[in-house]
Amino acid sequence: MHKIDLSHNRIKISKLLTIQVVMMLFAILVTYKWAINYVDIIEQRFLTNVIYGILGFIGVLIIHELIHKYLFFIFSKGQKPQFKYKNGILLIYLSSKYFNKWQFCAVMLAPLVIITIGLMLSFYHFAYSSIIFISSIHIGYCLIDIYLTAITIINKFKYIHSTDEGIFMYHHLPISINNDYE
Repeated sequence: MHKIDLSHNRIKISKLLTIQVVMMLFAILVTYKWAINYVDIIEQRFLTNVIYGILGFIGVLIIHELIHKYLFFIFSKGQKPQFKYKNGILLIYLSSKYFNKWQFCAVMLAPLVIITIGLMLSFYHFAYSSIIFISSIHIGYCLIDIYLTAITIINKFKYIHSTDEGIFMYHHLPISINNDYE
């Protein structure tokens, strides 16, 4: 068993935030490089990009968490996921459900894939530079999802249990539970 709980360790949170900011800046650079080759960018002022980027990200964040919630609901066969805001981290969990690793990875990576593709398609049609900022902020935000997926795959965990106390990862399904996973 392995437990991941970022809410009690402020050093890990500050390192994660630093890496997220670096990733956002890197995503802005890569996306601009890509965009210059394929579309005529409608440049906006830096302050406009930042303001629209943050406001747009708030909308994207809501969609991101709703995708997580919907997939948790689907994979749990109708159990309602719980939301909890704890020490600056929004947690979505189902305390009575164990997911297999592919279900968990799908839940973690779906918002990144769906929203990034949606933003890139909208950017292709409406090439405002603020869409690059929205997308880049979202990619940076998704680093925790990528991190959790990587830990699951690299360490070959087979079952994941998301609770309000953290995420528990197992190599074998605990015997004491009655869980109808797929």
